[in-house]
Amino acid sequence: MDADEFLEYQHTSWNTFDDAVVELLRAIAPRSVIDIGAGSGKYAELTARADLPESPHLTAIEPGQSAAERLRSLGLYNSVVQAPAESLFDNPFRSADLVIMGDVIEHMRASDGLDLLQFLVYRAAYILVLTPDAMPMFAGPGFFGCHNSIWRPQQFEWHDLWAFDQWNELHLYLLRGYQAGSGPTLPQVVERVNATGCPLDTAGLRPQSVNLRIHDTVWKEYYPDGCIGGYRRY
Repeated sequence: MDADEFLEYQHTSWNTFDDAVVELLRAIAPRSVIDIGAGSGKYAELTARADLPESPHLTAIEPGQSAAERLRSLGLYNSVVQAPAESLFDNPFRSADLVIMGDVIEHMRASDGLDLLQFLVYRAAYILVLTPDAMPMFAGPGFFGCHNSIWRPQQFEWHDLWAFDQWNELHLYLLRGYQAGSGPTLPQVVERVNATGCPLDTAGLRPQSVNLRIHDTVWKEYYPDGCIGGYRRY
């Protein structure tokens, strides 16, 4: 099985952070969303649950033919592109307020996932990554049906501004991209989401509320007059 066939076999993702994702969508209020590895359309449904003031333009990137056909028939997305995630490299002028990778990146080679994230950070205001860790999975007949790469906080330290939450082996990362526009800053998003006290879906095991923590290593220069300068304004 190659990347074009992977999601013929994989259509589900963990629901631990579903309510937190709804609150993130409300805080970011994206006007455009790209859902990579859209599968069954879960993140389009969560976007609908968020009941945003302005419905965003939703694009699904879906490698599996039958999964793409199902998504088109459901009408959850404005556009369904049957192609692997790497197809985004072919359109470098495309941007989005929010890119979602839900239970997808761990199926990629680590180098491919890193290449994709570094490409997307130039083209998105936010990137949302949800991924399990230390959870072996072997599904389908080939490479992309398996869990193949590890995405812990250390794997995101190349980036200078992101937020993180974790429950057991399940991780959520929100990266602040360079297409900042006039949208909310990462601290504003984190403060609003954490203030909801939104419980994670842990099936009754070790209950926990959402608790995003910010990783900020943005370069700052301190001037003699007491002002602080830097190339990041958001």
